[in-house]
Amino acid sequence: GMPECKFGINDKVLMESKGKSSLDDSARVTGSSGSKTSIAIDDCQFHQCVKLSKFETEHSISFIPPDGEFELMRYRTTKDISLPFRVIPLVREVGRQKMEVKVVVKSNFKPSLLAQKVEVRIPTPLNTSGVQVICMKGKAKYKASENAIVWKIKRMGGMKECQLSAEIELLATNDKKKWTRPPISMNFEVPFAPSGFKVRYLKVFESKMNYSDHDVIKWVRYIGRSGLYETRC
Repeated sequence: GMPECKFGINDKVLMESKGKSSLDDSARVTGSSGSKTSIAIDDCQFHQCVKLSKFETEHSISFIPPDGEFELMRYRTTKDISLPFRVIPLVREVGRQKMEVKVVVKSNFKPSLLAQKVEVRIPTPLNTSGVQVICMKGKAKYKASENAIVWKIKRMGGMKECQLSAEIELLATNDKKKWTRPPISMNFEVPFAPSGFKVRYLKVFESKMNYSDHDVIKWVRYIGRSGLYETRC
């Protein structure tokens, strides 16, 4: 059949800007009960199957899905983002041929949630000759070809803290220019949207096939991916 699907985001939706397929910088989605039931959106775009008139009048996203997998909505937000991780680096230069590095990673989400595929990349100087690494959780390895220590943690719970320590041996060099430290970068997946975006309900209707919303098994899964996530040393 051709079912019509409808879902709501972040409670009642109020749009400060009327848009067609995209919204300008003043667009805002606001929840009625405060806290993280509201989300400020800088701009968004919908798939062509979305009935935009219903989004403006009923404050819900209504659409008849095409065959296969597709992207229904893309949005961008820069305000009130809950950063999942905090990275605290400490770098100490011991003379000209040794460097000590300590990196602490703290998770800032609910203890009941698990982050996966956590990877921390710690840059090393170009004249690195050897690295000794100690970490209590996950596995860390110095990759000379990438000039970085790569620290991988399969899973990390919320409100946890992990630490890595490394001693970096440096080759003597005539270059008097001080090393400009590149940022520490992270990759990860978390089971929530750091922007605060939430699906409040999902309903499916198909009158011609004689079934209602109660006959449908619905499943919503949140995956937040890191993108560009960097911390300066």
